[in-house]
Amino acid sequence: MKKPIIITGLDIGSSKISAVALEVLGGGLSTVLAYESQSSKGVSRGAITGLDDASNSVKRVLTRLCEKTGKRPDNIYTNISGETIKGEKSRGMIPLSSRGREVTRSDIAKCINAASTIRLAFDREIVHKIVLNFSIDDQLSIKSPLGLYASRLSCEMYMIIANLNHIQNIYKCVNSAGYGIKEVIYSGIAEGVSLLEDEWKEDGVILLNMGASLTEISIFFAGTLNYLDVMPRGANDIDGDLKNNQAFNDIISRIKAGSEDFIKNGGNIKLVVITGGFAFSEGVVDILEEKLSYPVKMGIVRNVQGNISGIDSMRAVSAIGLARYAQTHYQPKPFQPKGLVKDISEKVAEIFNNYF
Repeated sequence: MKKPIIITGLDIGSSKISAVALEVLGGGLSTVLAYESQSSKGVSRGAITGLDDASNSVKRVLTRLCEKTGKRPDNIYTNISGETIKGEKSRGMIPLSSRGREVTRSDIAKCINAASTIRLAFDREIVHKIVLNFSIDDQLSIKSPLGLYASRLSCEMYMIIANLNHIQNIYKCVNSAGYGIKEVIYSGIAEGVSLLEDEWKEDGVILLNMGASLTEISIFFAGTLNYLDVMPRGANDIDGDLKNNQAFNDIISRIKAGSEDFIKNGGNIKLVVITGGFAFSEGVVDILEEKLSYPVKMGIVRNVQGNISGIDSMRAVSAIGLARYAQTHYQPKPFQPKGLVKDISEKVAEIFNNYF
């Protein structure tokens, strides 16, 4: 009998740490085997601030998950968020032939590599390489150029970049707990997998995660993530009347500025979906609709099945999304330690690495 594939989504947050064990059933299906969540220590605004406290918190959650499933957590995918997360667009072009020829997979890989070659500060690392679109000759917005005739091929990428030490500290936190990480994933991508319909991502949607100490603004358009902004403001910074609260108004202003700039550059937005603990605050949906002039709805985890309640699935949005993201990218290869920095560089998530 084929050994079942079990993936662990580990959400390391400032207020809680959650983990989900997901069994891959095949045919795109999966089921939740177990869920565990406990309060977090040693984590603030997405960053590890106390290694011992944070690793002990992770260890407690994963130990409890092991007790529930009877299996040691493996294939662990964890999230990354915080002020160090930035998004940057880049373009790359390669010549093919003066008279034109068919575009091959090798051409596409070379073009993506050319677009991905950007100048980074020594302390920055690429976490995701997202293909936005391709162009052949003078034809723009080509979804898939494979097999088409062209003289030159170009592509536009959206690169998600983080501070290298931030990434290293996440790896060390989980390693110190006695486990290994397969990949780190930007939280907004994981939450998008859990909450967003394909139609919404195609038409344009803001995914707003309002957590305890961070607010993530992620804009999806034409089927993929196109923009992100992470603010060091969250529920812990907001008291009293929302309409007159400075921290809340700062968040609204940041959303407006980002969305307006996105639309000016050719994007589109039709909907706002909110998640995170603050999303359950009384009146927040109505106020956001009034301030942003977009329809706003609460995010609900799609098509979840298995050993998890509806309420817990709302608490485990990121953990479920991490596991589901991994489900579509999972490649069973034996883990070979190669040194922390090299290991991180080789395991950064590339959301379209199996695009073709």
